[in-house]
Amino acid sequence: MRSEKQAKEIEPQDYRLSHLERGLDYDDRLAADALDSYMANWEAHWLSRAIRALYPRGIPRYLDFACGTGRITEIVAPFADESVGIDVSKSMLEVARTKCPHVRFIEGDATRQKPDVGSFDLVTAFRFFGNAQGELRNGALRAIASLLRPGGHLILNNHRNPWSVAAFLNRATGGADDMDLHHFMLRRLLRSNGIEIVEARAIGFWLFRSRMFAKADFRKARPLERLFNGPAFVPFSPDALLVGRKTRRR
Repeated sequence: MRSEKQAKEIEPQDYRLSHLERGLDYDDRLAADALDSYMANWEAHWLSRAIRALYPRGIPRYLDFACGTGRITEIVAPFADESVGIDVSKSMLEVARTKCPHVRFIEGDATRQKPDVGSFDLVTAFRFFGNAQGELRNGALRAIASLLRPGGHLILNNHRNPWSVAAFLNRATGGADDMDLHHFMLRRLLRSNGIEIVEARAIGFWLFRSRMFAKADFRKARPLERLFNGPAFVPFSPDALLVGRKTRRR
């Protein structure tokens, strides 16, 4: 549990504070929302395919950054010789440990103090950058780059894209929009930290009306997702899976 003094040192709008006590209900909330569940299923689908292609002989060392309840850790850890998860939320980590008992989980903030965990061949960071404020995004990428070996990969997603078709239509009809991390901004942030995008998969490009969100079905939408998953659709999709490769030392 973060102390009162530590909490005061962080601005109220800081994303670090948003999930501290969400461990017990986070997975249920994700599953209950049709769009979130849909995106999570496709994230898992493309992630598994990317892992098999990048590491056919397995991942030597793997880190799940801002691992939360271990949703992504649970998918990737079976492919890794050694896995570590880090998050600021004690309640989220308690859930993660029940899912992945063989993974080492660390409660801490890697953006403020580099953990003594060595370097990694693969880092994942899901449902993080679209929610985080600018300062935290930069700090997180600096931390990840410092923990990633040259030639290693970062796999992440951007599930709050303000340039998606749905977001455009929402704003055009007077809807509010607090999203700001479009694809090209994220690409610049990655590049500034020595990470180049080498693969991109669009998720949900065809979902452009709110009534579609409630009916999004992972299995029924397979033909549409296969048609619209290419990199050309990534800048205009509500979610995307990105594979980055560290091209230089930090």
